[in-house]
Amino acid sequence: MSLFSTISIQDRVSFAKNLSIMLRSGIAINDALATLGEQSSNKRFTEILESIRQDIENGTSLSKAFSKQTKIFGVIFVSMIKAGEQSGTLQGNLQFLAEWLSRSSDLRNEVNAATLYPKLVFGASLLLGGGLAVFILPMLVPLFNGLSIKLPWITRTLLALSVFVQHFWLLTIVAVFSIYGGFKYINRIFLVRRFFHGMYLGFPLIGSLLKHYQLALITQLFSTLLKSGLSLNESVDIVSQAATNIHYTAALLKIKNSVEKGTTLSNSMIAFPNLFPKIIINIISIGEQSGTLTNSFDYLSEFYTKEVNIETKRLPTIIEPLLLVFIAVIVGFIALSIIMPIYELTGSISR
Repeated sequence: MSLFSTISIQDRVSFAKNLSIMLRSGIAINDALATLGEQSSNKRFTEILESIRQDIENGTSLSKAFSKQTKIFGVIFVSMIKAGEQSGTLQGNLQFLAEWLSRSSDLRNEVNAATLYPKLVFGASLLLGGGLAVFILPMLVPLFNGLSIKLPWITRTLLALSVFVQHFWLLTIVAVFSIYGGFKYINRIFLVRRFFHGMYLGFPLIGSLLKHYQLALITQLFSTLLKSGLSLNESVDIVSQAATNIHYTAALLKIKNSVEKGTTLSNSMIAFPNLFPKIIINIISIGEQSGTLTNSFDYLSEFYTKEVNIETKRLPTIIEPLLLVFIAVIVGFIALSIIMPIYELTGSISR
């Protein structure tokens, strides 16, 4: 059963906070890991912590032991532990890490909550339309067959689809899952994902939200990494791996190369005006000149987090009219397929 259990963000947040507190209290790292493993309700997490504890007892450094579990904890987690281990600020870095994980989780939950309502309405509309087409429309087939009129193309199309689904329902299910699986597979191709990620950023309604989400995520992480003692070069490298949009990842990798050659971070960002607005570049430039870059990222992360919060609250009210139109189109299309033959029949009788 433990093989199928997952390690949630909340598990990692609690672990980082508790480990920081225990180390500050003077508890040895081995004892702290053993205690936290015993207290965890997640058996998979308990096994992972026990494996890390055994590695440390065998002489492996803490960061190297955690690096073996990068798939579970992530590159950022391991990098901050390594930085804290090297600089002697492990307890503080763990606290920074817990705060960042908690903030990024809250940010992701806000975006998911904002898009949940449109997803539910969209799914319910498809189910309603499919139910009417597959179960209700076929009940009228005997009536339509007895009419001496030519059925409209809308009715013929839906009837053909309905009959196919009823007679080949297993094939239909296989086809649906095959299409879904094919889309997931194609989405793994870099060029395809790059196209879709660019298209998402260009959407009139959610494009701004997605950009602000990426900027909030990036600035939060920059602030946390710089506070933990990592250099700017190391921070840019890690942030590029944390960005969830391919265009931001590609831009950050180019910015990393530019920074490594001696260019300032703000000047490196100028080449990507569609991804990094002038306000970000100006504030980062001021922070670089005054030596308060961490404070600049603190301000920017707070600003864009608020922007995401505002837009997620506003999104449902903007999308709701569009959803109502979508529902009307689906239901209206099916209603017309039923009403039009009856209208044709009453018209022929009156003539």
